[in-house]
Amino acid sequence: MNEEVEVEEVDESKSTEQKSTELVVRSFGAIVEHKSYGGKSLVENLRNADLAAKKVQYTERIWDRSRSQFMIKNLTCSQADDWTRLRQISAEMCRKRQALSEAKFGFMETQVKIKMKKRRILEEEDDLKRELLEVQTNKLENSGAEVLVKVEGALKEIETLSKMHDDLKARMGDITEEEFEKAQVKSHIKRAMTQATREVRENGIIKCGNQEYLEQVGVCVSSAKREIDKYLEQERGTGIANTSLLHSFVNDFADRYEPVAAQQADFLGFDLDADSNLTFTPQLPESNGTKQNTESTDSS
Repeated sequence: MNEEVEVEEVDESKSTEQKSTELVVRSFGAIVEHKSYGGKSLVENLRNADLAAKKVQYTERIWDRSRSQFMIKNLTCSQADDWTRLRQISAEMCRKRQALSEAKFGFMETQVKIKMKKRRILEEEDDLKRELLEVQTNKLENSGAEVLVKVEGALKEIETLSKMHDDLKARMGDITEEEFEKAQVKSHIKRAMTQATREVRENGIIKCGNQEYLEQVGVCVSSAKREIDKYLEQERGTGIANTSLLHSFVNDFADRYEPVAAQQADFLGFDLDADSNLTFTPQLPESNGTKQNTESTDSS
């Protein structure tokens, strides 16, 4: 008949740091006598540090990611064109989705390892080996708790990016690769002109890099410089404190200069239009929980 093994009841209200400190005290009794700062023992200072860390720990769930919603919207995805912003959102979402998937599986693996080690603790007869297993279990539990905070941060970013996608899609309409290809000329003109305008504002000239960029999309650099000079004179003469004037200038310039790309494509010897046979048209699911319309495969 198997003997029942008493399992020490775990206080779930304690943080992983507090549990690890108690494990240190149990494992190394000599540390109790070790003198530390403030006329206290090292154990006392360890426990005080645990309490101090636990008091501030709630803030980690505010800053559980590297970027705020404002930073994602206004810095990471602040390109001059809707399509390039949407492309950036897609790239950011892809990275977050992959990281989240890796974190979820990593967390599940850790939880299984914890269960396995706890089972071995109950079965282990050697005191030192059991103590080592307790240390390893505590380490895994601590790492698991840290992962959960990061996972929650990733979830926030994913939902932020999803809402940004929805907002842009409501303004842009259907999102297809063919439409993206058609918008490329204006997109690159806008980007080149935005960068060139900053250079002229700062240095009075368009530097070599943006000169080449403008030429690659078919825009005459001297013509662009004249227009930028006119715009900057207008910018200095108005009392507008926001960037609306810049956006209007860049958008208007792209609308007027879009045809120049045809001349550049002719010079390069390429067809300007993208091959629609090489583009992807997604079948998007309906939002708000409604079912996507699909053709029935029933033979009846």
